[in-house]
Amino acid sequence: MSSRSILARAACSCALSGTIALSGCLISRHSNESFSGTKVSEQTFNRIEPGVTTKQWILGTLGEPTLNTPLEDGSELWKWSYTSTKSSSGAVLFVFGGSSTSTTASAAYVQMKDGIVTKAWRAD
Repeated sequence: MSSRSILARAACSCALSGTIALSGCLISRHSNESFSGTKVSEQTFNRIEPGVTTKQWILGTLGEPTLNTPLEDGSELWKWSYTSTKSSSGAVLFVFGGSSTSTTASAAYVQMKDGIVTKAWRAD
């Protein structure tokens, strides 16, 4: 076997050993999720039936809206806003570190006239 071949194999072995050793060296990791506003779950929102669901049911189930806007036709537009912020960070051998943060805003809307829901939709 030539000396080049031996050196090449030794270099591959060192690189492979280093990769294996570093692959499990996550020293610290942290993740957090925070919420603000009123989240209207998909399951609850799907129970709203235009022409059937009443203002009292909406208030009892979803609570007071974030925003209540009277419209020109005499109806009201109610909005529930919700924000989710997820952050995570990690460090490897105190040399490499990283973090990320993502924020997602959502809203549920209900339009009512004479105490009955006329429209309902979500914006995610």
